[in-house]
Amino acid sequence: MSFNEMSHAVASSQFGLWNETAVPRSTVVELQNDLTTEAAIIGGGFCGLSAALHLAESGVETVVLEAEEPGFGASGRNGGQVIAGLKLDPSEMVAKFGRDRGEALHRISAGAADLVYELIERYQIQCEAHRDGWIQAGYSPPVTAAIERRLSELQARGEKVEWLSKGHIEALTGTGYYRGGMLDMRSGMIQPFSYARGLARAASTSGARLFGKARVAGLTFENGSWRLDTARGTVTAKHVLLATNAYLGDLYPVLKTAIIPVGSYQIATAPLPVALEGAILPARLPVSDLMQLGVYFRRDDQGRFIIGGRGSFTKRERPDLYARIRRQACILFPALKTVDFTWRWGGKLALTFDHLPRLVTLEPGLHAAYGCNGRGIALLTLMGKLGAERIRGLRHDNLPIANLPPAHYPFHALRLPAMMLVSNIRALRRAFTRD
Repeated sequence: MSFNEMSHAVASSQFGLWNETAVPRSTVVELQNDLTTEAAIIGGGFCGLSAALHLAESGVETVVLEAEEPGFGASGRNGGQVIAGLKLDPSEMVAKFGRDRGEALHRISAGAADLVYELIERYQIQCEAHRDGWIQAGYSPPVTAAIERRLSELQARGEKVEWLSKGHIEALTGTGYYRGGMLDMRSGMIQPFSYARGLARAASTSGARLFGKARVAGLTFENGSWRLDTARGTVTAKHVLLATNAYLGDLYPVLKTAIIPVGSYQIATAPLPVALEGAILPARLPVSDLMQLGVYFRRDDQGRFIIGGRGSFTKRERPDLYARIRRQACILFPALKTVDFTWRWGGKLALTFDHLPRLVTLEPGLHAAYGCNGRGIALLTLMGKLGAERIRGLRHDNLPIANLPPAHYPFHALRLPAMMLVSNIRALRRAFTRD
């Protein structure tokens, strides 16, 4: 049976597998009247919940307004890979910002995964947390050479990374597809929806007030404060943090041209049979291959195989892209050709023009954190912490991502068609070339 035929029986939902296996959610409290608070967070994903938690820990009165429920957006739908650092190499950061600021950016981004696991430990968040490493896999010689350069730079800075030969990566992953790669011991994986719900509980326990089904329809500055309008009430706050990332919508139109929302799709099997334990990710390490096949994959605590890749560039669901991800899975692991993928789902991530996240002050008292370019768990947890510090008046003079203005895409309306064309060209190249 083809995947397109099978897809009619596949459990397809907004959250997919993660909603099925997550820890139970807390009761979603809805806003019933008008409130005044010191800080208001729009968006209840990793960034907004981290900001609320850090503000509440510091004694700042905080309200979170989430359009649906905590973790509803990309936070509850991503691959669950907790990756340290940025997509830029340290040398690229230094070249872009100078040695002091570039190295400062490297250090704080390299420690982003530390923050995630510290919060998990401190608040005893049950989210299938593992920190045994993450593999960045290389297929072609140019890609493996680029990974080796990155590894050399990271090792020179004392980071816990090591090179994986073809034999070593095959032993860890079970696939002979890759020629080599990097094992990053700073990184790991979690159940992302459970982590979001754990952050929500921690923020609430620390004193933040969280409201679901509270979509903000209007944002107005008046009398020295910001008024946030929802269908059931308003919230007035001195400081506001936009923590919506790719789910900004039309709330603040000026920011729309600074990001490109891109879909990411995932599919998952039922727990794999015991006979495949040693053949498919025997070391249970998460893997990313974003240069050749354009996929990332892992197994969860129950033994399911989960793989994700590029989704639709538009709002329309593309079943053919789910089928493409399944084909990629079978290239890596031919044994999966006879295994049903019982779940499929997708979400949106925000790309920025320079691949850097941003913490910006758009207007007095109005701040935004966004743009983690596919590394949302660690970086958005960090951006939420930085957003909380910005609201509290702390400065980040030596940190570029907290001092850069929004980088707007030139010819923003044409970016999506151009990205679709480039993506299709790359797919054709992958189909007809090996090296």
